[in-house]
Amino acid sequence: MSSLIKSGLIVSLFVLAGRLTGFGREWLLAFRGGASEHTDIAIVLLTFPDLVVNLLLGGGLTAALVPAYKRLGPGGDTALLMQACRIIGGVFVLLALSVAILALPTLSLLAPGLSESTRDSFVWHFRLVTLSLPMAALSGAVVALLNSRERFALGAAGTLIFNLSVIASLLVLPATETVTAIAAGALIGAGLRLATQTWGLRPVWTPPIGRHGLIDRTLVAQFLGSFSFLTVLVILPPLARAFSSLDDAGSLSLFNYAYKLVELPMGVVIGSIVTVLLPRLAADLPQGSAAAGHASLATSLRFTLLFSLVIAIPSIFFADVLVHIAFFSANFRADQFDTLAALASIGFIALPFQAMLNVYASAFAASGHTRPLVVTAIVMLFSVAVLAPNLLAQIGLRGVMMSYGIAYLLGTILLTWHTARHFGRATLRSALHHAPTNIALPAAAGLGVACLGSTIGVATWSRLLWACLTVIVMLTPVILSDQRLRTACMKRIKGHGR
Repeated sequence: MSSLIKSGLIVSLFVLAGRLTGFGREWLLAFRGGASEHTDIAIVLLTFPDLVVNLLLGGGLTAALVPAYKRLGPGGDTALLMQACRIIGGVFVLLALSVAILALPTLSLLAPGLSESTRDSFVWHFRLVTLSLPMAALSGAVVALLNSRERFALGAAGTLIFNLSVIASLLVLPATETVTAIAAGALIGAGLRLATQTWGLRPVWTPPIGRHGLIDRTLVAQFLGSFSFLTVLVILPPLARAFSSLDDAGSLSLFNYAYKLVELPMGVVIGSIVTVLLPRLAADLPQGSAAAGHASLATSLRFTLLFSLVIAIPSIFFADVLVHIAFFSANFRADQFDTLAALASIGFIALPFQAMLNVYASAFAASGHTRPLVVTAIVMLFSVAVLAPNLLAQIGLRGVMMSYGIAYLLGTILLTWHTARHFGRATLRSALHHAPTNIALPAAAGLGVACLGSTIGVATWSRLLWACLTVIVMLTPVILSDQRLRTACMKRIKGHGR
């Protein structure tokens, strides 16, 4: 289990760097353009390549290929990679050409609230971005092989490479060419990401064993099962962004900024746990090591729930502080700052549900039991499609973020029930071991401190101190009650003292 935590920490460092540069990218965009129709189209261009790849492949590809790579072993896994790349490359080249031809209808689908003049002005920028689709798709297959060999760092570094390319492009070109900078940076970033990850395969590369037909019905069925669920996780943010574009100009940007603020801890802490968990479960569950697999799942659930609550509770009550820190000097109006803080607060309420859902999805994908994922996917997608436009009409942009959170709540409830049925209630009981001390008590203490601080704290620095105090109060009982965690902290302190 220590190696699981160690690998998670390594991934966390690279993911953290990627998320921080992602925030730098968002801050630079907000600093140059604030929240306007130009930033709306820039965000559509920036997110489109990874959206399409993750929509059609992303999570489903990783969930299907990582267990297959592990099962085939050296030589067989590289043969599967070559076969997968030939299919993926060909499909996405054709897809890129099709999207380029249908650029205007595609833009209308992604952001229906954009004016016709804005879509016409930047349609060629959008066509330029479509060239990155094959490179982004091939990167997914390469990263799956790297993860199966437990070389997580190179895969996690992909976001960092992409973001640095976009930031460099934004810094080189003037503010009047922001959309051009986004298009160029996205294309260059996708190319550099693929080249770096492919180069990283050299130390673990084994000549492919001459096998044919490795992409069989079983692999395709597993991909489709995971694809159905993980596609929803990918499509929910752009679906919500599309609905938000129907509000005032700049609303799409505000929703995206709030989403990125919530995504930072989600990607760093929870994403790292899930990235490391999947290969372990893939190795244990199919080979009959159910006890080891269930232990990994229970540990991941416990840590995920705890850390997501530690992050969510202070963030809900002090979202305004986070917004002013994360987007300092941004070109926002006062009312836009208030709206962004409200959106972020609502988003953080859903953070624990998002976190648990990602862990559940990895466990079911690794076990090959994907039917519950399909049902959950349909429920989540339907809830957003129904709730978002209705809540938008009633309470504005906040309603879109509320529908997003409700979808994750429903998904978590469904998959918790399926987890108890498939993996056994003992796994959930193990995850909630000492829950009153390690989860309920810290959460109650944190809520009390956060409520008090949000009531009496007025100045930004005062509210920041209260947010920090909330985190300390929540972690203290956990450290004091967990002997292993306390011993690890003491060793770390002694190590730094030397």
